[in-house]
Amino acid sequence: MDERVVFNHTVLSEDADSDNSTILDGQHGLLSYSARDVFIIVNHVIISSAIGLFGIVANVINMCVFRLQGWKSSTNISFFALTLCDLFSLIFLEWMNVCLNPFIENIDSVIIFKEIQFLTAGILHVCTARITSCVTAYITAERCLSIVFPLKIKQLVTPRRAATIMVIIYSVNIATLIPEYAAAYFDWKFYPPKNKTMIGLQFRSYKTLAESLLFIFHAALAVFSFVATIVFTGILVLKLKLSAQFRKSTTFDSEQIEMKTARDKRTMTMVILVATNLIIFYFPTVAFCIVLPVVPEFSIIGRESNLFEAVWSFAFLCHSINSSINIFVYLKMSSKFKNNFWKLFSVSANDKPAELVRKTNKETQKL
Repeated sequence: MDERVVFNHTVLSEDADSDNSTILDGQHGLLSYSARDVFIIVNHVIISSAIGLFGIVANVINMCVFRLQGWKSSTNISFFALTLCDLFSLIFLEWMNVCLNPFIENIDSVIIFKEIQFLTAGILHVCTARITSCVTAYITAERCLSIVFPLKIKQLVTPRRAATIMVIIYSVNIATLIPEYAAAYFDWKFYPPKNKTMIGLQFRSYKTLAESLLFIFHAALAVFSFVATIVFTGILVLKLKLSAQFRKSTTFDSEQIEMKTARDKRTMTMVILVATNLIIFYFPTVAFCIVLPVVPEFSIIGRESNLFEAVWSFAFLCHSINSSINIFVYLKMSSKFKNNFWKLFSVSANDKPAELVRKTNKETQKL
């Protein structure tokens, strides 16, 4: 996505004089300013903020549980990296929601919040969202390898290698922010809507080049990780189906078949959940990345700027949901995570409901 146009009102204040007549009309393209504010308040200020607060707490718990499980498993390291990224993604998104609140303009402040959030929240959140997508693609690829090469996976993917790959993913995505931070900075500027000088966003002469580089890096990494996750998941699901059919045709132990089939279904369900989360919650972002260069009017400085901000509020809402729901997936699909979750809160097996103890023990035996 083009950060220059995504992070609401970054450019508007520079052309405020030319936009005044449009603002007075109360309409800009298909959507009015008041309707746009309704979408922002509902999606950003209310729903996304509430989900984000829950997600921050949930991801802190996830990190504590993964830390409790240790670093001997490459998968555990990958999920810890994913959780860490989700945590920072939600923190940046929460600050963005505060800055985009239309009512914050009523505060007597020297800060233009809608511009300040560009460097302090907007592009940082997009970066962490990219990292989430890349780490998810890696986890899916690792699981695919574990099925294709079950006897060699521990030699192919060691905890040290997994940690190294996580560092590379983080480093490459963070490095893409260098051009934008080199071209943009905060400074005093005259703000016509309030008729006073305030601290806002300024750009250096080479901002167009920086923004072009940033867009290319983001689009390439986001689309690649999105497609890679779909491809690797498809391979894994196909392999699991073939493996289940093969077991049924080569063994006569019905109990063994049932146990292995159930384990395959659980693994397949986990893969489907990971793929579904990525496809559903990141599809709007990928789609808008494709629409931006095709429909110039659909941007923050185009004719349909209000519609642009409204639909992007849904995209960011999807980001907050995706970064907050993993705790339910882990509790549902991993008996080890569930046991350590209870252990984290000092809940012994005797304190847990009997049904839950039986179910957990049964799942542990299967795994």
